[in-house]
Amino acid sequence: MELGVPDRVPLYEMAPSPRIVAGVLGVSEGEVLVNNPRIFYDLLASGRRLDLEKFNERLVDQIMLFHEKLGLDWIRVYGTYTPVCASFELPKEVKKIDDDTWLIDGKRQRWTGESMWNLDEPETYDPDELLKTYREAEVEPPNPMIYTSLRAIVKRSKGKFFVSFDADGTWGPIVSNPNLLRHVLIWVYTRPDVVEAIIDYNTRIAIEWGKGAIDEGADAIQLCVDYGTKNGPWLSPEMFRKFVKPALKRHVDAFRKKGAFVVLHSDGYIMQILEDVVDAGVNAYQGIDVVAGMDLREVKERFGDRICLVGNVDPRIIEYGTKEDVAREVDRCLRDGARGGGYILSTSANVSTETNVENFVFMLEYAKKRGVYHQPR
Repeated sequence: MELGVPDRVPLYEMAPSPRIVAGVLGVSEGEVLVNNPRIFYDLLASGRRLDLEKFNERLVDQIMLFHEKLGLDWIRVYGTYTPVCASFELPKEVKKIDDDTWLIDGKRQRWTGESMWNLDEPETYDPDELLKTYREAEVEPPNPMIYTSLRAIVKRSKGKFFVSFDADGTWGPIVSNPNLLRHVLIWVYTRPDVVEAIIDYNTRIAIEWGKGAIDEGADAIQLCVDYGTKNGPWLSPEMFRKFVKPALKRHVDAFRKKGAFVVLHSDGYIMQILEDVVDAGVNAYQGIDVVAGMDLREVKERFGDRICLVGNVDPRIIEYGTKEDVAREVDRCLRDGARGGGYILSTSANVSTETNVENFVFMLEYAKKRGVYHQPR
């Protein structure tokens, strides 16, 4: 993170799939709580009593054992199982609709693409109503319950692992609601006041959550947000600078002032706005989406003296390649990303849907053998 040269390239994985976690831990996929909310909501739908404290203790145990067995260096904590974030209470009624969909307190929620989506999101939004709502909304202090897993992981890992916590309000809450996103992409031209109000409110919430996480011992705050798709950024560089960059800088300034590092995770091809991301002061850029066409060598040459780079191993090769293919891919990333320090190896952007446990483990073991900055092949 400080752009130095450690003894070997550090290793990270942002979102291992339940299949991969199960393979590493030697358990069935149905026992895995990591990145697997299906189990959580299925338990609630079954009507059986759920001890949330013990459930989260099992989650922490699995996270720690997964990272210890693989020799990873960085643990990402994205919160505790607290399904209703507004009240932090278990939902009153959960009914299962199909394998990936539940009716949660009257609203349909679907787990797909490794995200939970509200199927009953409004089709249309009234900009004046939203403007009033967001301008008048108060930001409550974060409920300490959201830090339960973080607190336990920090206690068990301090000095052994780098620990990050997720908190973003720049664009993530917008892109996570597709109908709202469609409106915002129009409003940046027609109702900029509404967009500014939405982002300002989300930014205030994220900063409070992130500051709380730092107080609990997080080394870094990760902004898990996709600024683009394979076709390019959601916003033009001009619109990004107007609406998102100021919010990003507010995040960075608040978290770095408290002594934490700031990591941006973004999928998509974002070369057009990457200069602005770096200029905002983030310490690291995770993802470097090779599937979308991001070139690690180019990013390293342009920004490697200003920002740590994390990722770019092609997840398609991990899923479908041979061991030789995986070795060549790791070599490529070490060659293109680890020149002069400031690089952390991980998949690009993650293996949240992958199933090839053997290749994933081989990637990490090979990287440990090969991943010495000062020893080119």
